Amino acid sequence: MDNQTLVILFLVIYLLFLAGIGIYTARRPVSNNEYLFGNGFGFLFSMFGIAASLFSSFTLQGMPDFFKNHGIGSWVFLGITDVCLAGLLLYFGLKMRGFARHLAAKNNGYAPKNLTEWLKQSKMPRWSIIFFIIATTIFMVPYVTIGIKGPAILLQSVIPLGDTHLMWSCAIVLLMLAYSWFGGIRAIFVTDMIQGMLLLMIVWAIAFFAIKGAGGVAELFEQAKDINPQLMSAPGPAGLFNWQFLLISFISIITIPYVQPQMATRMLVAKTDKVFARSSAGLAFFAFIVILPTLFIGLRAVGLSVDEGAVSTGNFLLDLINHDATPFLFGMFIVGALAADMSTVDSQLLSIGTEWRSAFLKEDIQSHPNAKNGVKIVGLIVALLSLVLAQSNFESLILFAINSFVGTSLLLPLIVAAVLNSSVKRQLLSIASMVSVTLFLLSLFNIIPNMLAGYRIELYMYAVLGAMLLLSLLTEKRQYRVS
Repeated sequence: MDNQTLVILFLVIYLLFLAGIGIYTARRPVSNNEYLFGNGFGFLFSMFGIAASLFSSFTLQGMPDFFKNHGIGSWVFLGITDVCLAGLLLYFGLKMRGFARHLAAKNNGYAPKNLTEWLKQSKMPRWSIIFFIIATTIFMVPYVTIGIKGPAILLQSVIPLGDTHLMWSCAIVLLMLAYSWFGGIRAIFVTDMIQGMLLLMIVWAIAFFAIKGAGGVAELFEQAKDINPQLMSAPGPAGLFNWQFLLISFISIITIPYVQPQMATRMLVAKTDKVFARSSAGLAFFAFIVILPTLFIGLRAVGLSVDEGAVSTGNFLLDLINHDATPFLFGMFIVGALAADMSTVDSQLLSIGTEWRSAFLKEDIQSHPNAKNGVKIVGLIVALLSLVLAQSNFESLILFAINSFVGTSLLLPLIVAAVLNSSVKRQLLSIASMVSVTLFLLSLFNIIPNMLAGYRIELYMYAVLGAMLLLSLLTEKRQYRVS
């Protein structure tokens, strides 16, 4: 079979798989709480649920591209940072789960399972809650956009529908909406586990053929070094990996679980603390083994770029697979990229909708009988906004995502404020988050400079916010006790 036929075949199989899981999980009526949060998830579901929300199209497409263009300094940025994220998650995630139980005992018996309920039950000011969901949405829309544009471009390159990737973008949005609407969180967790395994299998399969095509691991590194010696050190050929970029990226990524709704929910819905602890340790291992092969793929692409036998498709990953691997893997890669994005975006649409619906309910969203209708409407609006943005021109998936990570990381003081007793500290931390997000947005649109005295503006904001957080926590007299 040719590449196009194989892609169509794998797409049909994948769609049938999604339909089967959706029908299976939706075959009986479920409560609002089950639809949005499930009834507690075990080790495998929890681990892959967190991992699938963290790794998406930038794993299969963006990470190899970074190694190809910026060299092994990408490992500091990608590998070390994500493994540290998982390690820190073990400690701070348990703290968050403990505080959620504290809120449940103090309030109505419902432990918050999403960040807006976390803020509501903590009696945070109304304006801070509204600011949180608006800011979260602003920074999550670009991330959803990546999940639409990445696979749409790939599919368009193999099975063209019109002159641009618009038709494929629309098809992907419809698929993601349908699945997040009808399946609920349990269907999402089931597919997360399958798609996480699929992602791992595909990325290692491509890496195997990349190493084989280069003649071995040592030869692969030597070829890349001969072509561009700067790839073997930081800051790399483009000078991207300077200490400022690495530090900002590190801080923004390790805060993801505590500020991004889909990740926080996955922490809070694990069945027990023991399950969550095992899931966090598993995530560290998964992060390592899923990022490592992208190093081999990216460096092989460097050597392949000067290989006269390479087939030029305009996409270096497709060139690599065409040149080194088999048509079977070509089809698996295309569908795998779609699956990786599905596992992230469907959870994001559900979580953003849940945050908005929570904010405008007086009672807990878990006890409201019709809350999921509002969740679906918000998901539709976010998907349509992302669809429009996906037609714009941006080159680097990861750099696009990093701005999203930095933006949401500036919300951490507001989340931490919920555990404090002092209303003054709560107000100050919330205002600090609001000012920081506003300044960051102004810098993104070049309304204010993004550099000041040779340092990026994010570093100043992190320094101020970090000092405020440290001072607030050290001077807090009556902190809750985690049971």
